[in-house]
Amino acid sequence: MRLNKDKMLKTTEIAEKSMKENLVPGLAMAYISEGKTIKFDTLGIANPATGEKVRLTTHFEAASLTKPIFAKIVLKLAGEGVLDLDAPLSKYAPEAMPSNDPRCKDITARQVLSHGTGLPDWGNAPVEMLFTPGTSFGYSGKGYTYLQDVVEKLTGRRVDDLMQTEVFNPLRMDDAAMVWTGPLNRTLARTVDAEGKIEPPRDRCQHSVAIEPNCAFSLHVTIKDYPKFVESVIGDSALIEEISSYKNPADYGVEWGLGWGLYKDIIWHWGDNGGFKSLICFDPETKDGILIHTNGFNGLQVCYDVAGYVMEYSFDNIKEMVAHAE
Repeated sequence: MRLNKDKMLKTTEIAEKSMKENLVPGLAMAYISEGKTIKFDTLGIANPATGEKVRLTTHFEAASLTKPIFAKIVLKLAGEGVLDLDAPLSKYAPEAMPSNDPRCKDITARQVLSHGTGLPDWGNAPVEMLFTPGTSFGYSGKGYTYLQDVVEKLTGRRVDDLMQTEVFNPLRMDDAAMVWTGPLNRTLARTVDAEGKIEPPRDRCQHSVAIEPNCAFSLHVTIKDYPKFVESVIGDSALIEEISSYKNPADYGVEWGLGWGLYKDIIWHWGDNGGFKSLICFDPETKDGILIHTNGFNGLQVCYDVAGYVMEYSFDNIKEMVAHAE
């Protein structure tokens, strides 16, 4: 997969058409070529109530794009011997198990990162398990929060502190935040629902059954933040190899590695916090990719339209997999 730089000139037109069709008010994009971010685009409206435009300083909820950052920290801790990816998490924190099902005792960090735990996506503990760990694929934010509890116990540090010191500070992701605050809300985009109607301002990161900071969904970023993390991943061949070293088959030819989705030649992830939708994809060989944030409930379709156009790549199978995972 390669970024077609000639098509970049027309991407705004493609994006605006899709935004209009899908009732999405605003969008921010970053283009990555040969491992470096070469251009940012901001389109449309960040706040439909005031008409304020999307800017480079506009914050979006990154939603599940939080997960790959946490995964990188987990892999680093495993490399340091803090935890074993294949040891039952119950060994480290039996009190944190989210299910009374005896099979829950066997869940490992590797299974969490590749969505093979058998835990549902969300739910208040104790949850019912959907399958035996390690035997299938089931996208699970609940699995990630279980691993978060374990990591926090082993390190004695909250996940926001770990992300700040291990990722945000070294990469100069100066506007990244894991917890909602009032001041943050002044730069946070306002979202719209599926019909394009403006939603109330957020008073926390949007989710119904979990609190912040949350390794599965609570990252807030500007369009200039997340590409720094993506560049760090693309430039780390050992990390790329580790991400791809384990492949849990999902549907439609998509597999799940350690913290990331894998499809043919690309590494990718999507984000969905209701009115915030996002997509990141890159090719580890060409080191080309694209990141898109939107503030509309139908924003994923915009992401697929834009990424498919400028990357000259079909996202049809990824789209189907995501639709069935949620």
